Amino acid sequence: MRLIKAPSPKLKELQSRLSGILYQCLKEIEDKKAYRPISFGFREDRSIAENAARHKRHRWVLNIDLENFFPSFNFGRVRGFFLKDKAFELHPEVATTIAQIACDGEALPQGSPCSPVISELIAQILDMKLVRLAKRMKVTYTRYADDITFSTSQKVFPKGIASQDDADSAIWHLSEGLLEIISRSGFSVNSAKTRMHFTGSRQIVTGLVVNEKVNIPSDYYRKARAMCDSLLQTGKYFKAVVAPVKEGDDSTPVLLTGTNTLEGILSHIYAVTQKEDKRDIQEQRKTPRAIRKLYRRFLFYKYFIDLKSPLIVTEGKTDPIYLKEAVRHREKFHPVLGEYDAEGFKHAVQYFNYAGQVHEILDISGGGAGNLKSILLDYRRNFRPSSKDPKRINYCPLQFPVILVVDNDDGFSQIAGPTKDIFGVAISRSDTCDFYHIIENLYIVKTPEDGANKTCIEDLFPEEWLSKELNGKKFNKNNEIDSNTEYSKEIFANSIVKKHAKEIDFSKFDDLLERVQKVIEDYAIKATTAGAKTP
Repeated sequence: MRLIKAPSPKLKELQSRLSGILYQCLKEIEDKKAYRPISFGFREDRSIAENAARHKRHRWVLNIDLENFFPSFNFGRVRGFFLKDKAFELHPEVATTIAQIACDGEALPQGSPCSPVISELIAQILDMKLVRLAKRMKVTYTRYADDITFSTSQKVFPKGIASQDDADSAIWHLSEGLLEIISRSGFSVNSAKTRMHFTGSRQIVTGLVVNEKVNIPSDYYRKARAMCDSLLQTGKYFKAVVAPVKEGDDSTPVLLTGTNTLEGILSHIYAVTQKEDKRDIQEQRKTPRAIRKLYRRFLFYKYFIDLKSPLIVTEGKTDPIYLKEAVRHREKFHPVLGEYDAEGFKHAVQYFNYAGQVHEILDISGGGAGNLKSILLDYRRNFRPSSKDPKRINYCPLQFPVILVVDNDDGFSQIAGPTKDIFGVAISRSDTCDFYHIIENLYIVKTPEDGANKTCIEDLFPEEWLSKELNGKKFNKNNEIDSNTEYSKEIFANSIVKKHAKEIDFSKFDDLLERVQKVIEDYAIKATTAGAKTP
């Protein structure tokens, strides 16, 4: 158990700004030194996988844990660093102010946005000393926050770093020289966590196996798979056990229903294994590994089954920007699609986010209607399983609809064909249906018809905005543009639609938004008629 001292909102903002500045300083300091990274903790561009990779396929791997890491950076030590370090040498008043912002009165607290970067700045002193020691002993050294690792393939591990106990070969003692360096740098070792791993046993660095390649321990993956299976079958999963309060009482299992904890675990496993997967993305999709399949099923559950509000999935990455601004400025759709409150405008529906890695795992690229076929396939796998893929999700709250919003143009056939083939639901460019119910909570809505003309969502903007020039360039709503004379949908969405939303007439969006609203109303009726969806 660790005590988290979360700062108040105002202090958190101040600490976050200080953190941002100090990270810039840290980058500048490290760029000047121009050496291979040796510290991998608390960095956006580094990871435990990279830290562990430095030690793979070595005969000996020694792990050392620094005790009470953040508390060891007391107020005086933080202030003194900014006063005396050659890279800073700040005025006493400035150094004192930084220490007052960063410390809780005694030391760097766990939970402060600036504790990580300050600990990294000060710990560089330790790193430099240990790198010199490692070089003399011909071993590899890295540090991840308070985890220190030395490794080598020498026949005998250097006694200048650690040696075996004469009475018990399983016990290793750190050398006096190493302990002195750590002590004089302001740290102490947690001897209970000192571990030596050698060839033939499972070698672990920051929780990852490094014998042949960097990988997740098999028992960790099995536990994650069991947690995921439990969630998909029962809506809850086992996380831990709380010890009994009184002697003789039973332990209490901790069961979670929220997805954040499990998503963090699966994301971690995927990120680590992805580093070792040298195949291109198309090959990974064609023959996915077990973790990708597991992660995909989980993400499908989170984003399409366990919804907290209706979900709109657009075929284009910029379409959500158009729809959000249209909803915001068309009051006739409030409060069903969104409304203003004391804090500003709140959307009552959610929009699928193409940022991050979720869309990549789900094979939804945001590049046209054809890319939404992946969603249809996931619904088939989980609601109409075959003998080849018999697994299905049994716990299905399905409290809100998923609405695929597509353009009524040439690309429409790319979603119409799979819908007919997979679910037997015929959808057409020419008919005037408000929406199509495909299966369970899945619906399709197309942009309104215009006779025999093809339509897309950009057609709903007034011509005066579609013809707006930016820096002498004209808007091209196609995916392929001439960057010398034309600008893209992304620029149109951000520089025209978002910037001038108050001036734009969004009334031509009404027919499309009415269709979305009718889907929400239709699904509410279906859910009521069928009874409560949540088991």
